[in-house]
Amino acid sequence: MNGEVAAAALMEPWITLAEKLGCRPVCEGHYLGAENASDNMDEATFAAINRAVAKAVDRINADKRRYLRYLIDEPRFAAVASRFGGITPEDFHLPRLRYSYNTPYTDEIVEDTYHWMVRWGLLDGAACSADLVDNRLAEPAVAADD
Repeated sequence: MNGEVAAAALMEPWITLAEKLGCRPVCEGHYLGAENASDNMDEATFAAINRAVAKAVDRINADKRRYLRYLIDEPRFAAVASRFGGITPEDFHLPRLRYSYNTPYTDEIVEDTYHWMVRWGLLDGAACSADLVDNRLAEPAVAADD
């Protein structure tokens, strides 16, 4: 699943519930998205996953309200939300839900993130940023009968 789609699923619907309960955002950031695959994933599978993600992005962006039930009804969220009166699709601030196609990270983003992680002791500095990011985009897989 596209990182942005997954990230929205992690942050929403919790933000919407908090706002409904009177909380206000202090700051907001939007995840740019990333995809993850193991080194041994074949190119056809990687391409198929990315085509599915692109299709999901198009469908969700065409009608965001249609898919809010997946966030509202997620069992871990629903159990907590029910104690606070729950939320409805009308409670969401739709512009906050941003879904986009996978794009490569810029060199600037990769380097800034790498240096931030070193400063915070999350990396020891022995690895270089190029070792940590495979910045490729999947090419469309060719059908077997083509």
